[in-house]
Amino acid sequence: MRLYAKKKLLSWTQDFSIMNEQDEVVYTAKGQHDLLARRKLRILDTYGNELAFIKQRAAAFSTTMDVSVNGYETLTIRKKMLSFRPTYLIEGEDWIVRGNFLNYEYTIEDGSGRIVAEISKEFFQWRDTFGIDILDESVNVTHVIAIVMAIHTDMQSGNTTVATSATL
Repeated sequence: MRLYAKKKLLSWTQDFSIMNEQDEVVYTAKGQHDLLARRKLRILDTYGNELAFIKQRAAAFSTTMDVSVNGYETLTIRKKMLSFRPTYLIEGEDWIVRGNFLNYEYTIEDGSGRIVAEISKEFFQWRDTFGIDILDESVNVTHVIAIVMAIHTDMQSGNTTVATSATL
């Protein structure tokens, strides 16, 4: 399954339309900030029903975001900072996200190292656009979209620091 995430024009928050290969909007991501500058995102279906809610934790050493689906926390996304290449650990799915985040070329892998999804930047576009190729049709698409949107929001906030330790 291939999806495209396109940032909405003139959006001060991280608002995206997520489209299928027929260029139909199938999901929407709406971003917001609270008074403590924590980022929040809502993933909505085509009818405006909330499928997932993503909230950044306050006062965490590194980026940590919680994903709730139907009111229940299902995933925790943690950025592992002490490495040459940042990675994101996904608790609740036993996934790891690694790659070149600055250029939006990364993969989501399961615990056995099998690639679940590939994310790549679409160049020569008027607005931020990237492709999401979900290679494993059995995975929860909402989880994949929530992870991609959370990582994009983290990268846009300037959290691109790479530490000098070689541990992975």
